[in-house]
Amino acid sequence: MTQTLAPAAAEVVWSRAYADLGDGPGDRHLRALLLVHGIVTNCGPAHAATSCEPDELTAAALACRYLGLDGLDLIVGDLPAATASEDAERRVDAAYYELVPGDSTIRQAFEARYARSPEDFEVITARRFPRYRTAEI
Repeated sequence: MTQTLAPAAAEVVWSRAYADLGDGPGDRHLRALLLVHGIVTNCGPAHAATSCEPDELTAAALACRYLGLDGLDLIVGDLPAATASEDAERRVDAAYYELVPGDSTIRQAFEARYARSPEDFEVITARRFPRYRTAEI
């Protein structure tokens, strides 16, 4: 008998990323992007550039490529430029929001990647996520 994940699997993986959990490569990419995205959307690109370590920005840019968010990797890489002036921050902010007008953009990219490569994400276990069920087929 083969076990498949119930339809809510993507929801569990998404929530797990926000809780800074999950050890698969897909989990790590998702967490890296959500960290930077959260700071950009809540505090602005200049704050993201100054509060994130360079390796965190690099990881977020790599995550953009992994998730198929073409062009966003370049904007994430350009976040430090937002610290130069208010005009520079507005430019980076506008470019970011042009590609990511809302969380749903990242969510959809994640769900598409998860559908193609669920093996990239840590297996969901009932012990760690007791409300999650698997379906046997």
